[in-house]
Amino acid sequence: MKDLLYICNPVAGRGRTRSRLSSILDYYNSQGFLPRVYMTGTDRDLSEAFQSFTPETALVCSGGDGMLNILVSKLRELCLDVPVGYLPMGTTNDFSKNIGLTGSFKDILAASVFGKAVRLDAGSLMGRSFIYVAGFGNFTNISYKTPQFSKNLLGYLAYILEGAMSMADIKPFHVSIETAGEELEGDYVLGLVTNSLSVAGFRSLSGSRTRLDDGLLELTLIKMPGSLKELRELLGSYLSSNMKSELIEYRQGRDFVFRSEKLCWTLDGEFGGCYDTTHINVLPGAFSIRRPAAKKETGHQRTIPEKQDRTAER
Repeated sequence: MKDLLYICNPVAGRGRTRSRLSSILDYYNSQGFLPRVYMTGTDRDLSEAFQSFTPETALVCSGGDGMLNILVSKLRELCLDVPVGYLPMGTTNDFSKNIGLTGSFKDILAASVFGKAVRLDAGSLMGRSFIYVAGFGNFTNISYKTPQFSKNLLGYLAYILEGAMSMADIKPFHVSIETAGEELEGDYVLGLVTNSLSVAGFRSLSGSRTRLDDGLLELTLIKMPGSLKELRELLGSYLSSNMKSELIEYRQGRDFVFRSEKLCWTLDGEFGGCYDTTHINVLPGAFSIRRPAAKKETGHQRTIPEKQDRTAER
């Protein structure tokens, strides 16, 4: 039987990982794999999980986008370049939608070990990796501020409720941004650097221009509304994914430098630190992940041989 390392966050997505553990392991056994289970603790340190890992070991992760971020970051730290199988069991599961990892749970299980391996870009913020979004401003801290119990009980509604309670505290951040020889400056309520087709369950602001393996990141800036009417129109535009507004600026680039007094960031839903000067850059082809082979190509990802072994760029 082939060795398989199964890393899971047992509290993600209302505890679905824990409740499905038996059926997950039964499936891998039936397909000729001998799973070794590693459940993450509150610190989610994966060092112990990789002590006996070899490039021939199949690797599967279950949990939310933040858990996948931690795994990809650990692989880069260890210079391990192996395809990741992913069972999305978080609250919003933005990333899995990017690569067509949807449908029946049986199909997702099969894709985690037999799916096509595609190589995708990632981003780096001050040396910390993120797989699909880095954000600052209002609402970006909702994911890591919302209590886990509330997430599990209410699911995605918890994010919406927490956002509604934050409306009274909306405030602008004066930020200057340098990218590709251009400088932007203004008062922004939200800023996102993404490599994603959707963020927080909503369709990407950049639409069809987004490619997940083109060596580019997308920057979206939302200016401070000048009135309550503008704020309502902006929120309505965002909720309808019809992002046609003079309050929105969009750019693509490989490097971005942000300057603002103590700008705090979230990376894939996890706290990313606070900085006066923040450097973000793309990591081309940073990791590979398995997805259903029958799904239509999303974002023109490049396919790599399943048994190919390469050292991750650092």
